[in-house]
Amino acid sequence: MSRVRRGSICMLAAILPTLMGGCAVDQSGEVALYRQVLDEPAPPPAPPAPGEALTLEMLLWQANQNHESLGLRGESYLQAIIARRRAASAFMPTINLAPSHFRQDPVSGADNDRTDVPVAGRLNVFNGFSDLANYRAAGQDVQRQRALLLDAQASLLLDVAVAYYRVLRAERSVEVLRGSLSVQEERVREIRARGRAGLARPLDVWQTEAQASATRVSLLEARNDVVKSRLALSLLSGVEIGQTPLVDDATVPPDLPHVQALLEAAEQQRQDLAAARAAVEAARLDVDAAIGRYYPSVTLNVNYFLSRQSNPTESDWNAILSANLPLFSAGTIHADVRAAWSALRQAQLAESLTRRTIQQQVRTAVENLASSAQRIAELEVQVAAAQQSLRQAEESYRVGLGTNLERVVAQNSLLAAQLQLSSARFDRRMFYLELLRVTGGLTLRLPPQTAAAPAADPTTGPAAP
Repeated sequence: MSRVRRGSICMLAAILPTLMGGCAVDQSGEVALYRQVLDEPAPPPAPPAPGEALTLEMLLWQANQNHESLGLRGESYLQAIIARRRAASAFMPTINLAPSHFRQDPVSGADNDRTDVPVAGRLNVFNGFSDLANYRAAGQDVQRQRALLLDAQASLLLDVAVAYYRVLRAERSVEVLRGSLSVQEERVREIRARGRAGLARPLDVWQTEAQASATRVSLLEARNDVVKSRLALSLLSGVEIGQTPLVDDATVPPDLPHVQALLEAAEQQRQDLAAARAAVEAARLDVDAAIGRYYPSVTLNVNYFLSRQSNPTESDWNAILSANLPLFSAGTIHADVRAAWSALRQAQLAESLTRRTIQQQVRTAVENLASSAQRIAELEVQVAAAQQSLRQAEESYRVGLGTNLERVVAQNSLLAAQLQLSSARFDRRMFYLELLRVTGGLTLRLPPQTAAAPAADPTTGPAAP
């Protein structure tokens, strides 16, 4: 008859709730592990009231909360944390309830039917330091995934900023084209009247009408760009912005650090470079883990019987301490070591390439920002000169000393210069945010506004005298 050990029922009663509770997972707590990496401790900006203008900083916060790409990358970070916990379990014992039932054909004098209910425990005593190397490598992978998560956040913030300024640039182009078109339509009415009175040639009428029509086409394209840019911004930010007005809250400081200081900042702050460093360290630990397979391993197995019918029935427990030393593995361990060294060299090359790429990005961003200031200055001169040229062409045409073609060319030159100047000003802000990105300084909080008053915008005035 079955013999049940004293306390077996109590042990099972203690184990079963633990097994059942282990199936539950706190989903919100899992997500919070990577949300606390993404969310800054400072409170987010207050949500805008209905119809209130949206700032870039507001949309950056919304994108950080809503865009699925950060959730996808965050789950990779969470999985790395889980993998590290799994690696740590190699140092802990495992305990299993392993009941078995034995039955055979009846044999005279033999016990043909018996059941054992042991609790089996197993402990990895020593594994050639491979488990320790694997655990440390898993820790480096956690750091790598965390850095990649922050790098993905910075990339998303830059994408939102670029889309934001595309909207502003397209809307500014609409304003410039609308102002120019109103002047051109007035000129069309004037020249048609002059044509009916015999004071203007049909060629002059056609030239003026063609110019106005071309401006209407450009205006339609600019309005289409506004719609598409707003849709793209809504996709990135996760907020349906519709026709909500946007207000620019980013400024470019007048003085920037030296390029060497920016390179040093990028070396310290770029998260993709931090991820590459962690990958190198993890690969180095993988080499240690592979080499550790050459060492002996020691395992302790313990069985405690809750119920036992096999011989010896009076034995409550047994233990086995076993060791294993690989003498010949058909070259598999050596192949694993070679592969680990190869992976380490790959990680080192990737880190070197990432570092050189970052240096190139920083220098390019600095050059773009510096040249944008020069370009804006020249375009301001060009707009002012084009305005004077158009005034001269208008006056010459009115007194009969100029042609309508000269007036049309002057109008087109002014419109092109105004559009380029408007675009260059928004490009400068984008170049500055790109510089923050490539140096690792782009966060949910934009740099504070400067106290300097904005320069006058020649494109805000009338497009023609």
